[in-house]
Amino acid sequence: MMELLQFSLCFLGFNCFALAKFNHFRDVFKKKLTEKQRNSFLASGWISILLSLVLCVLSDAGYGALLFCGYMALSVLILMILYSFTVSWVKHVSVLTMSVLLLSGFSVMIF
Repeated sequence: MMELLQFSLCFLGFNCFALAKFNHFRDVFKKKLTEKQRNSFLASGWISILLSLVLCVLSDAGYGALLFCGYMALSVLILMILYSFTVSWVKHVSVLTMSVLLLSGFSVMIF
């Protein structure tokens, strides 16, 4: 379950970075991105990425950095496909990611 939490955080971080770009935000939400929204997306992205890295390294030591690189590559690949071909799915995938993140976070805290 810890790996799912790490990947979800990494995916969420890169999705926040993508939504911080004016064109991606406009394609997904059909409105203009404000500077305050852009800054909050960037801050959320950095926090998620760094938290994912810390969790990877703490749980798997030296192997965790390699695992984090794999999570980054997979996240960017999935997001590239989503933003290139199925922009309308981005909202649904974001909600699914947040749900998985919450459920995996709660299960890690319980066990």
